[in-house]
Amino acid sequence: MTHGAPTVLTSRVELHQGTDARETPLREVLVDLWENSQELVRQEFELASIELDERIKQAKKDGAAAVTGGAVLYGGVLCLHAMLILLLSKVIDAWVAALIVGALASAAGAALLMKARQDVQKGRLAPKRTMTTVRQDVNMMKEVTR
Repeated sequence: MTHGAPTVLTSRVELHQGTDARETPLREVLVDLWENSQELVRQEFELASIELDERIKQAKKDGAAAVTGGAVLYGGVLCLHAMLILLLSKVIDAWVAALIVGALASAAGAALLMKARQDVQKGRLAPKRTMTTVRQDVNMMKEVTR
């Protein structure tokens, strides 16, 4: 599939330059409408594909940055957990300190994962521009066929 500029739709009615559009046979107008509709649908699918490709590339970049940042953050959080355990172990037994810090960290992590899951399920990969142009095309076709 090429990602060049879409072809321009032409009609047989336009090709009859010397003829009045009202004199064009109905069959020819319907054939022209069908062919242009097919080309329009093909172009809309091509646009959707290009738009999804762009969004997927951006999502990959964002994902790689998030993974890298997460790995570095994870190391820092582990150090902070160790510090909290060592600090609490001066007041209570070390195993109780580790249990408290581990439980709090697990609860926070579970909450963050549930939030992330909800964000992913919102479906931000929908091709919005294509959906808008398809709606416009459908409305135009309704107007033409009235």
